[in-house]
Amino acid sequence: MSSTFAYRLPDVGEGLDEAEIISWKVEVGSPVVPDQVLAEVETDKSVVEVPSPVTGTITSLAGDPGDIIEVGATFVEIALTDGAPGARADSDHGGPAGGGAANAGPAGQGEKPEAEQAPAAAPASASGDDRPQRVLASPATRKLALELGVDLQTVPGSGPAGRVTKEDVESAARGETSTAESPAPAEPAPAAPRVAAASREDEVVPLRGLRRQIAKNMVESWQQVPHITDFREVDATKLVAARAAVNEHLQSTGRAEKITYLPFLVRAVSIALARCPKFNASLDMGNEQITYFGSRGIGLAVSTDAGLFVPVLKDSESMSLVQISRAAQELADKARERSITSQEMSGGTFTITNFGSYGGWLGTPIIRPPESAIAGFGRIADRVVPVDGVPAVRPILPLAVSADHRLIDGADMGQFLALLTTLLEDPVRMMAEEF
Repeated sequence: MSSTFAYRLPDVGEGLDEAEIISWKVEVGSPVVPDQVLAEVETDKSVVEVPSPVTGTITSLAGDPGDIIEVGATFVEIALTDGAPGARADSDHGGPAGGGAANAGPAGQGEKPEAEQAPAAAPASASGDDRPQRVLASPATRKLALELGVDLQTVPGSGPAGRVTKEDVESAARGETSTAESPAPAEPAPAAPRVAAASREDEVVPLRGLRRQIAKNMVESWQQVPHITDFREVDATKLVAARAAVNEHLQSTGRAEKITYLPFLVRAVSIALARCPKFNASLDMGNEQITYFGSRGIGLAVSTDAGLFVPVLKDSESMSLVQISRAAQELADKARERSITSQEMSGGTFTITNFGSYGGWLGTPIIRPPESAIAGFGRIADRVVPVDGVPAVRPILPLAVSADHRLIDGADMGQFLALLTTLLEDPVRMMAEEF
């Protein structure tokens, strides 16, 4: 006699309490074996595959793509195969149905009108009329659709689980354009008034996935952490020369790679954190204690179509400038491809955001809890500044640091920024400094 195993959603990240279903890889009636992928879910850090812990047959799925599932809630129910082992000994994610597992549906259910609810057995990759009411598409794709006047509901999605891609939207836009711009009749006729683009109706979409988590984190930071922010202008003359010298050396030794300014920023920050430990710390008001981190995990803010990712560069103090450059590029590529792991997004103790990478001059960075500080760097640009009392043109690097005022005072901020400025204005010093 077979029994039913209720598989509860495990914590697929680090201390997560919920995840969004991106796509199902099985349907009701599908046979499954241990480690077979059941679904892809999105956390605030990455897209994660959830494997089956048992052998059996799927009897129910909790929700549709786009739904939010709480950690510990029933994710799928599996009829165990007679004679097959139940949950593996190292699995603590589920138990027999009715044995105390949370069987309520995921948060966010009820978004689909009853008439449009697909049967639970419908594949998650269904398209057309069988797709969920909320079209699966990234924020960037939605923005493009709005700009081109394309109704996402009418666009067949070619991505995973029927997700609409930028290419799908562009194809739909080209099709509409070719119809609207048919040749004018040869017979002379009064010019018809040019019709403005049709007004678009408001689109209301659920706040989901990475953007939802970013919103929660930013509100938490701004409401709970008293920020102080200080600014500096760094004379980047020697920094520009140092980068040029490194890239010239790489070229002369036959290496087809160049470094940006980021490796210098990472190295300077790592040294400053070693000298100013309050900036490499975390304040826990609940337990009334401060943790001074022994390691320096430098979070690198990376902009993607889905939102801002912050992969963590670990052990940067043991890397050369070229090694930092390679590791940072690899992490950024993984973030943009959504292949980055939770481990690569964890362990940060301080964050760097580079306003200059998208042409920004300066900004006011917001701290990422539970960290105590964050540094933002603007775009290097020539400016007229006084040099020994005489106006001169110099490349200037704007710098902003925000810190938790509960832990860090103005004097601490001044010390940190003075050291950071000194290291960036004289990069040779950062090569000689010990960590």
